[in-house]
Amino acid sequence: MSLKTLFSLCFFISFGYSLTLQEAIDLTLKANHTIKEQEFLLQEAQYNYKTYQSPFYPSINATYSTDRTNRISSQRTRKTSGNLGANIQLNLFNGLSDYYNLASYKSLSKAQEHQLQATKEDIILLVKTAYINVLRQKQNVIVAEQSKALLEEQRRESAEFYRVGLIPKNDLLEVEVELNNSIQTLLSAKSNLAYSLKNLERYTRTKINLKDLVELRLHQPTLIESTLKNLMYQKRSELLFLDSVIQSKDYLVKSAKGNFLPNINVIGDYMRYGEDYKLTKRTNKYNNETMITLQINLNLFNGFNDKYTLESTKVNKLAFESQRITLLEDLDLQLFSALETYNLSLNAYKVALSALAQAEENYRISQNRYKERIQSTSDFLDAEYLLTQARTNVVLNRYAILQALAEIERITQTPQVTN
Repeated sequence: MSLKTLFSLCFFISFGYSLTLQEAIDLTLKANHTIKEQEFLLQEAQYNYKTYQSPFYPSINATYSTDRTNRISSQRTRKTSGNLGANIQLNLFNGLSDYYNLASYKSLSKAQEHQLQATKEDIILLVKTAYINVLRQKQNVIVAEQSKALLEEQRRESAEFYRVGLIPKNDLLEVEVELNNSIQTLLSAKSNLAYSLKNLERYTRTKINLKDLVELRLHQPTLIESTLKNLMYQKRSELLFLDSVIQSKDYLVKSAKGNFLPNINVIGDYMRYGEDYKLTKRTNKYNNETMITLQINLNLFNGFNDKYTLESTKVNKLAFESQRITLLEDLDLQLFSALETYNLSLNAYKVALSALAQAEENYRISQNRYKERIQSTSDFLDAEYLLTQARTNVVLNRYAILQALAEIERITQTPQVTN
């Protein structure tokens, strides 16, 4: 690591820095240990795949043995003997079980790649949700501060009216109660903001300066369910994971069928004999031995083991096919729900903007009427409440749109907007 990079990292950790959503995602993907776990499992699957390549190579073994006895028989002229041997075996045919086992583990390795991608997509959605929550809570604090400021101004006016006897004391108390409630709301909003920010920092493992957090643009794309569904079927990692697993199970079924076919091996053996452990002395009766064997094995009966192994692999494959059907149904429902939430939030946001303009005009009129003592304190408080509620609804629906888009992007694993 360069000195400049190390200094920058220390500066970021100590003092914080502006952060975009994509930067937050990148930081999380690098630091998340759930992703690291899946990466290690992928490496394990890749090594297992290489392990099943070994049957396609010859197996070579070397043996050495020596012994010493206190008796000399007619076959041995010395008490010590030894031998050195080598064995080479190559499988020529075993019902293609090796081929299908290798193909099965290749599919499992591919399945683990999809599992890793699914984990990354889940983490990305969590980061997006945390980022959106920070922005939402930040706006909620602003709305609460605005409400508090309006009520403080109304309290000053009401206190002056009470001082000169234009309103009774209970009107002033009513305003003070609403002001205290707004203070409680503001404290709660600040607490929620602090928690949301801490949650985002937990994902990114970075100290974040709230003032420098980059706001998200509001996108309102037109989404078509059939198009989204096709994208989901093509790209969703969980579906691709199950497809690879089912393909792996299909290869295992074919591998199990190979147990009913003959197994053909060619074996080469070499043995050198000697009458001491160094193999340097030998009488003529001990000749080196070289032998090549063609071995054909065919199992005729093994207690129905092959039969039930084949049936087991078949039903195991059926189990994953059923799991895939269930997943498709769940994903269809998820997509429908997210799309409904998006369309609802989109329409609600348009209504909220209109309501906000009306609430602002209503508050302006009510304020003027209150100052002229044409409108009561309760009516003026109602106008302030409606304005605060309208501002809250705008914030609520604005970020609901962004959250729904994030969920749709996760479901389809396809970007729906341009950053």
